[in-house]
Amino acid sequence: MNAPFLMLRYLTAAAAGVVTILITDRVEDEALYVFLLLGLLFAMSLRDRLEVREDFRAAPLLFVAETGLLAAFAWHYGGLMPLAVSASLYTRPERRGPFLPRAAAAGAAMNLAAWPHFAPPLLAAANLAFASIVLLIGHIRRTAVDRGEIEALYRELQARNRELEEARRTALDYASKVQELAQLEERNRIAHDLHDELGHRLVRLKMMLEAAVRVDEGGARDEAMKLVREVRDQLAGAMDALRSTVRRLKPAEAARGEYSLETLIAELAGTGGAHVRFRTVGEAWPLYPSDVIVLYRNAQEAVTNALRHGGATEVDVELEYAPEELRMTVRNNGAPPESGGLRKGLGLLGMEERARLAGGRFEIVHGERFAVRTILPRR
Repeated sequence: MNAPFLMLRYLTAAAAGVVTILITDRVEDEALYVFLLLGLLFAMSLRDRLEVREDFRAAPLLFVAETGLLAAFAWHYGGLMPLAVSASLYTRPERRGPFLPRAAAAGAAMNLAAWPHFAPPLLAAANLAFASIVLLIGHIRRTAVDRGEIEALYRELQARNRELEEARRTALDYASKVQELAQLEERNRIAHDLHDELGHRLVRLKMMLEAAVRVDEGGARDEAMKLVREVRDQLAGAMDALRSTVRRLKPAEAARGEYSLETLIAELAGTGGAHVRFRTVGEAWPLYPSDVIVLYRNAQEAVTNALRHGGATEVDVELEYAPEELRMTVRNNGAPPESGGLRKGLGLLGMEERARLAGGRFEIVHGERFAVRTILPRR
């Protein structure tokens, strides 16, 4: 309860008590009267302290006891004390409560206390004054309740703002972790490619060179030179494979916005021998680094699968900026999976996992052309 409201509560009872002792002759023992009035004010302060506690706040017992004490004091001494009964309505305005039933009970108690002392016109004036006090207190309570609700909404808004800030920091940390995982995944994939492709090719070239040495030692120089020339030609292919692997080691320089996908498509089209097209739909917006990496890796995997496993000669990559999400669809004219169902290998499972970790989803679209779609939410 704020200080002005609390002061008005005590002033109502004290002022009525002071005016009563001045205008009536019912106070025979003024010392006892003052003592009882001070005790009444102390009882009011005791109620204020008790109602701060949660277990007493909603209980009507304290209100009934205070109203009864004020009414009994007013019934005995008369004067303006019946109007002091309205002081029991000055309770915590910050909380909604049964104000109208309490106002009706206090009004009835005031009329009972004033009946022996007030003439009908004076009683009507007292009721009018009491009604004015009730309206004033009701307005104060409504204002206080509205202010309390606004303050509660403001506190809730601050709490939500803190939660959003924490979520933003978590998202940034998550994006960093996704980037690290994507880089680790790519390193593992490059290591496998180096071992399975370049490593086996170098082993085969080493064996061919050893064979050329043995043939040359046997006197068949022409056959030895033929093997050396074949090793030379295959070394050129191995160097091309090595350059492609090195380019994939550094995708971060181009992994920004659309350009990263365009560069990826150009590289894959140049090395795969297929016609790979890329286009965007809708108005583009800035992307999180983690989303860029997810799109990059999934496009890389989808195009590579279309060229290697589907034997595609045409691949279309479409990046659609929808109002609420970002959709990347990779279609190809290669051989579709068997009708018995698509068995997800490590590549498709990796694409699905990347999309899920970024808060999106991964779909396989069966139609005239086989397609895979990565859908990410707009952040």
